[in-house]
Amino acid sequence: MGTRLIGFNKNPNIGLYVFATDKYLLVGKEINQKSVEELEELFKVPVHKINIAGTSLLGVFISGTEELLLIPSITLESEKKELEKLGLNYKVFETDLTCLGNNIIMNENGVLVNPDFSNQEIKTLKNIFDLPVKKISIANTETPGACIVIRNKKALIHRDAATAEIKEIEKILKVKTIPSTINMGVPYMKSGIICNDQGLAIGELSGPAEIMNAEEGLGFIDG
Repeated sequence: MGTRLIGFNKNPNIGLYVFATDKYLLVGKEINQKSVEELEELFKVPVHKINIAGTSLLGVFISGTEELLLIPSITLESEKKELEKLGLNYKVFETDLTCLGNNIIMNENGVLVNPDFSNQEIKTLKNIFDLPVKKISIANTETPGACIVIRNKKALIHRDAATAEIKEIEKILKVKTIPSTINMGVPYMKSGIICNDQGLAIGELSGPAEIMNAEEGLGFIDG
């Protein structure tokens, strides 16, 4: 396992461009080959370059699990075919809240979603994943997927998350949660972190305390 400070073309918001799992990484097509090779070395899984909705912002638009990707209805047909060629299962989720990566965060225990999802959309998510689904705001923002990063039983969360919010998240997802920031004070943790079982990439503007919090909070070193 390892930790590395990374930027994509000098952009520290690396989490916006990647959907990471323990079996593979999906990265946006604008990510250069040198960065792809660096990710393959760090995370020890195949890295596939695709776009979603005509953009490289995979972390913004994709949610789900390594077994079943949840993609927005604005995904292009050509992009769906690319996923199929890679042998990846996906489900198109019909919603106006198309930034699924920002609006949904999930693990094997539960799903947290933007409070603006309709009751029918909540029902659909329950049926797709067979998991409890809970609407939640974090630190006065309605995009829980942007605020949380999960690895196994541990998570990092927006620095201003309320105690009651943290308790609710820990109850549903069954994770130990630590508030933090990334990239010198950014509270939206997903924007600056990529992780799986093998590695941790952190936005290159992050300071020493943020790096230590990420390593400890996600279980890469003992806290």
